[in-house]
Amino acid sequence: MTSSDPAGHPQLGPPLAGIRVLDLSQVMSGPLCGRALADLGAEVIKVESPAGDITRTVPPFVDGNGLYFTHVNAGKRGITVDVRNAEGAALVRRMALQSDVVLENFRPGVLERRGLGADQLLAEHPRLVYCSISGWGQQGPWAQRRAYAPLVHAQAGRIELTSRLRGEPPRQEVHVHADIYTSFMAVSAILAAIVQRERTGFGQHLDVAMGDALLYTDEWASTDLAGYGPDRVMDIWNHVILPLADGSSVTLVGSPVRMFDRWVAALGGTAIDPTPSDDDALAIITTLVAKVPDYQTFETLLENEPMLVAEVRSVAELAETDWAIERNVFAEVHPGARVPRAPFRSRHATIGVTADAPHPGEHTDSVLRSVLGLDDAAIAHLRSTGAVR
Repeated sequence: MTSSDPAGHPQLGPPLAGIRVLDLSQVMSGPLCGRALADLGAEVIKVESPAGDITRTVPPFVDGNGLYFTHVNAGKRGITVDVRNAEGAALVRRMALQSDVVLENFRPGVLERRGLGADQLLAEHPRLVYCSISGWGQQGPWAQRRAYAPLVHAQAGRIELTSRLRGEPPRQEVHVHADIYTSFMAVSAILAAIVQRERTGFGQHLDVAMGDALLYTDEWASTDLAGYGPDRVMDIWNHVILPLADGSSVTLVGSPVRMFDRWVAALGGTAIDPTPSDDDALAIITTLVAKVPDYQTFETLLENEPMLVAEVRSVAELAETDWAIERNVFAEVHPGARVPRAPFRSRHATIGVTADAPHPGEHTDSVLRSVLGLDDAAIAHLRSTGAVR
């Protein structure tokens, strides 16, 4: 905190420096939460079984790690422990008692059978923040229900709503929304619990359910609970996307039919009186847009108009824009492996990814030495019993 900005405000370093997170989670809902905490400066230790996180197998691969895995595990230290082994479970327990946060997304009851449940650890470590992510909560009639993001999409209304409003058959989502939203709900919950711990001296058990997260982030949930019909004012799913002459596409905000005359004039068309039907008006605008050679020309034609448009881009194309380059949006954590650098920026705190994702068991020895003070003989014994790899 020695340097400062022109206003004299000190540079604060990483917000979560000194916080240790034991990340027992796998796949997406927990690991993305752990990645965010690491980006905020926490020491995040990812504990994997000997089989490894299944997302390690998702191609493409860079330096042996799947990029899907790298995306949500960059910046963590990685150890391999078999919690089915009694010594392995005891080892994880000792590490949890030396941590500020435990993050897990096992089915409720699984970790309790290994002596690693929330109540068991909080009894010895009352300052611990223990975050459990599940499909439908830690108790109740659906606690043991299998919960993968595609299933929760179906059961929590997302697929039905999309189908109803688009007037199309139900189909699955491209992104694992249930996992992603739950991850960031868990981040918020953990940060709130850490703040509360500073006031009260006590940690707590956090119950973060994918079902809750999907409903909380469904802006139409209250509307649908009221039984309101299919017509919506904020109907962005009806905003049209049209092709340009070069094969690229543009998205238009709102219905262009409502400003038909301005669209025709801006795109060099011939005024039509009376205004055609909505279907015919859209067809005319589509034809005019298709004659525009490229997006730069399209944007120039509309620069003095109130219509809002944007080019449809891929992530790779966005990465080459001046915005992404100037903002330093992506970080290359290993040659050929780029990930989004940070969830947000701060003028005064250090935010963002600091390292590649770990290889299987990459930091087992160093973590056991630094966290538990084990020596080479003790680590060798754990390996001989199959507790660690």
